[in-house]
Amino acid sequence: MEAVLARLDLAGQSLAVMFLLYLAPVAITVAAIASWRSAVRGASMIVAGGIAYCLWLMVPLGFALPELRQLSQFASILGWVWLMLAWGRLVLTEWPVPMWGHWIAGTVLLALPVVALVAVLTP
Repeated sequence: MEAVLARLDLAGQSLAVMFLLYLAPVAITVAAIASWRSAVRGASMIVAGGIAYCLWLMVPLGFALPELRQLSQFASILGWVWLMLAWGRLVLTEWPVPMWGHWIAGTVLLALPVVALVAVLTP
C-alpha cells in the first residue's frame, strides 16, 4: 500500500500533471470569458470565480504556520473543484458559444487523468 501511495505522490509531483492542473482553470476562465462576451447566461459567475481563482494561484502566499499552509491548500483545492463543477454545469445546461474555448478546456480536463496515469505507471 505504501508503494502505491508513493507512486501517487510522484504523479502529483510530475511537471506535466502540475502544468495541466494549473492550465485547467486558465482554460476554463478563457472559455467563460468568450461565452460571457457572447451573452451566455451563467458565464459571468464563472468569469468572476475563474479570475479570482487564477489570481489566488498567482499570489505567493508563504505562511509560517503549518495550519495556515494547510488552510491555503484546502482553499486552493476547494476553488479548483468549484470551478470545474461550475464549468461542467454551464456546459451541460447551456449551449455555450463559442465552442472552441470549451473544447480546449474539455481537452485539458480529458488529458489530465491520462497524463496522471502515465506518470504513475512510468518508473
